[in-house]
Amino acid sequence: MAWNLLLPLLLLLLLLLVVPNISGDDNDGEDDPGQQWCVADVQTPDNELESAINWACGQQDVKCSMIQENQPCYQPNTTKDHADFVFNSYFQNHKNKGGNCYFNGAAIITEKDPSHDNCHFEYLPSN
Repeated sequence: MAWNLLLPLLLLLLLLLVVPNISGDDNDGEDDPGQQWCVADVQTPDNELESAINWACGQQDVKCSMIQENQPCYQPNTTKDHADFVFNSYFQNHKNKGGNCYFNGAAIITEKDPSHDNCHFEYLPSN
C-alpha cells in the first residue's frame, strides 16, 4: 500500500529534476540575477543624449571608440543606441567609485542585457 503512494511522488520528483525549467521570461540563463546595465531613456530628446554622450566620453575608462564607424557598436547608428553603450560603459566603470546612471535624467537602469549582434555591453559586479 505504501508503494502506491510513494511511487507517484518519486516519479514526480524525478520529473521535476529531469525536465528543464520552463518560464515565461526572456532570461536565457546567461544573466545572473541582480545584474544591471545603464541605458538611455527613450523619452530623452537626441540633443540631450548627445550632450550626455559628449560628457561621458570625456571621462576616464569610457569606451567611446566602440561606437565609431566600423566598430562593433556603431550599428544601429542612432543617438539612442550610441547613448545606451556609452552610458553603460561609464556606469560600469564608475559605479564602484561613486558614479551613477543618471545623466541629468537621460538614463535608466535595466536588468536585461542590452548587448546585440557583436556589440557586447560590459557588466562589472558592484563592490
